[in-house]
Amino acid sequence: MNNAIKEVVDCIINSSEYQDCLRIKKLMDENTEIKERISRIKVLQKKYLRSNDPDVEKELNTLENELNEIPIYYEYNQKLELVNQKINFVTEEINDYFYRLLNEG
Repeated sequence: MNNAIKEVVDCIINSSEYQDCLRIKKLMDENTEIKERISRIKVLQKKYLRSNDPDVEKELNTLENELNEIPIYYEYNQKLELVNQKINFVTEEINDYFYRLLNEG
């Protein structure tokens, strides 16, 4: 079973989508505009969770929209979504396998 799991993980890690995520993430790490906005968003998210202040929510939404308008950030999220879909598919298949194993055995 460990070899099968390793093969699945290797398949995801070696996928073009995952490799693109790594490449884009490295570029984003070098982009001060993106880093600053992400940092500011994290602060606002915490503040909003504590206060539920509509003004904070508005500022947070504005910053998130601005961040999503940056092409490299948008591309990263698109690729990340594809990787997450692959992971979710594998998770669902494993859950189905064990469900059948435990309920039909």
